[in-house]
Amino acid sequence: MRFSINKTTFEASFFVVSVMSIVLILDASGKVAMCFLCAILHECGHIIAMRCFGVTPKSIKLRLFDIAIEADSSKTFLSDFIVTLSGPFMNLSLSLLFYFVYKPLCLINLVIGLFNLLPIDTFDGGHALSLLLLRKLSPSTTRVILKVLTFAFLVPLFLCGILVLFYSKYNYSLLLISLYLLAILFLK
Repeated sequence: MRFSINKTTFEASFFVVSVMSIVLILDASGKVAMCFLCAILHECGHIIAMRCFGVTPKSIKLRLFDIAIEADSSKTFLSDFIVTLSGPFMNLSLSLLFYFVYKPLCLINLVIGLFNLLPIDTFDGGHALSLLLLRKLSPSTTRVILKVLTFAFLVPLFLCGILVLFYSKYNYSLLLISLYLLAILFLK
């Protein structure tokens, strides 16, 4: 599925839309829908910051475990750094707001915001760290450091995912996310 609005192309595969639809239908609690909403608000934080710097996203791709936004690379270090951290900032700000209004949304936003700040290659924290390291180090050294840090954070997340699955008997989300991220790390 692909469509365009102004100069931005939106894309999602049939598989991703199908899986998300099935998960939403089967989720009687509504927590998955709240997670999707918070993830979309996270991405809106990036887009709002991009627009503040006069950057229009070229494409927005909905993938199984994330949303990828591609934009022009004609930004400065500062604007790129601010755009990178604006997604987690949006979640952490909403977490404060929802603390007084609706605690489940507070917690979901807090987890998404903090999770995205981890120095993992595909996360905002990894991208922000990469931007900082590239100011002093070569791209190849930066890639090595980021891969090592990503692996160092993903192994404990994977083990925690196994523990969560073992004790809950049904919650496999952390395990799947860490497996997905480990696969990306080794396929890059």
